[in-house]
Amino acid sequence: MKRYLLRLMPEQPLRLTDETTIPTAALRGALADVLLATCVPGHEHDTGPCGAHCRYWALFGEGISVRFGPAYLGTGDDTSPLLLTARTCSRAPGFKTADGHGVFDIAIRQSIFEQAVVNPQQLLAPFSLRCPVCNAPLISYTGLVTRQSEREYAKVEAVSATITEAQASFGRVRRQVVAPHNPSATLIARSHYYVARLELPEGLEPTFKQAISAGLWLGAGRMRGFGAVRAELVPDTLSWPTLTERLKGFNRAMRAERRYYAAMNPVGLPATGSLDDGEWYFTLDLSSPAIANYAKHPSVIPALAQLPGIVPIRSWLSSGVEGGWHAAAGLPRPTRLGVTGVVLYRVPAENNRAAVDEVLTFLDTEGIGVGRERGYGAVTVCDPFHLLMEPL
Repeated sequence: MKRYLLRLMPEQPLRLTDETTIPTAALRGALADVLLATCVPGHEHDTGPCGAHCRYWALFGEGISVRFGPAYLGTGDDTSPLLLTARTCSRAPGFKTADGHGVFDIAIRQSIFEQAVVNPQQLLAPFSLRCPVCNAPLISYTGLVTRQSEREYAKVEAVSATITEAQASFGRVRRQVVAPHNPSATLIARSHYYVARLELPEGLEPTFKQAISAGLWLGAGRMRGFGAVRAELVPDTLSWPTLTERLKGFNRAMRAERRYYAAMNPVGLPATGSLDDGEWYFTLDLSSPAIANYAKHPSVIPALAQLPGIVPIRSWLSSGVEGGWHAAAGLPRPTRLGVTGVVLYRVPAENNRAAVDEVLTFLDTEGIGVGRERGYGAVTVCDPFHLLMEPL
C-alpha cells in the first residue's frame, strides 16, 4: 500500500452538511459515479465486474483495499481535526497567534494527576482544568487546524460565503409560477482547498488518476450546477515522527509529569514510580470514527485482544451514528455507532515489548474496527499533539 493525498479544489459552490469536511462516503460515491458511468448499464457489481475492463471493479472490487479518509478544508496539506483532549480558555479561546490565551493538550497531565495524587489539597500547584493565564474554566477546543510547523498551528476559520439562487417552475398552460424555490450553496475561498489521505495498492495509481482527470461532483444540487471540484493525486510526503519516536516522547513526558508531582508530595507518591520500573503507556487517537463491533466486544472502547493484560485506564470519547449510501447497489448502508477520541492504555512491565510494538505498528498502519475501506477506524498511536502541554 502506498499513501497519497487527494487535493480537491472547488470550481463551483458546494452543498454540504458541513462545509469544512467532505465525508469519506461522499468521496467514494463521487468516484464510484465516475467509474460506473463507463460500465454496463444495470449490471449488479456486487456479483462481479461488468466486463474484462471494468473500471469500477479495478478500484472497488472484491479483495481490493482502497482506503479513503475524510477531506478537510484548509490552506495546507496537513489539515486535520484537533484531538478531543485539546483545551483552551473559555474567556479568550484560541491560539496565542490569534489573540487567544492558547491551546494545549491535557491527556498526560490529567491522567497522571488522577492516578498518582491522593491529596491534591497538599500540593503547591495541582493540576486544574483552568486557564493558566486568567484562571477561567477550560473548554474543549474543536475544529480543524493546519499544522504549519512542530509548534505552530492555525485554526481553519470561516472561509466561505453562502449564495442563494432564485429558481422556479413555470406552468405553460396557466402561465403561472408553479413551485418557486431558492436553493443555497457554499462558495469556498480560492485560498482554501480540501485534502484527503488515502492508500492505494501498488499499480492502481494510473487508474485512479484517469478516473479523477475530469474532476468530481460532490454534495447535493448537482443538477443545478453545484458541486464541481478539480482533483489531483500526489504522494504523501508530509513529515511525521516514527512510531518509536512517538512512543519514546510520550513516555518521557509521562515520567517527567510523575516526577513533578512526586517532588511536591514525597509522602504520597514514590519518587521513581512504576513508570521507571518498566511500566509504560500509549494512546490510540481516533480522529475518524471507529465502528464498534459489539459481536466481539461489549464496549465502544477499542479492545486489544492480541495484548492480554493491557487495559484502557482513561478515555476522552465522543460517539455518533454513521451510515451512508451504497452507490453500486443503490441502497442505504446500515447505521452503526462510531466513536472518536483518545484512549490511554497502560502496559505492564512484564509484557513482551517486541510483541506490543508489533501490534501497535499494525494498528498505526491498518487501523482498527470494521469499515476501514470506507475511512473508518484510522488510528494514530501517541499523536505528537499530546506533548504540547503548554499553551500555544
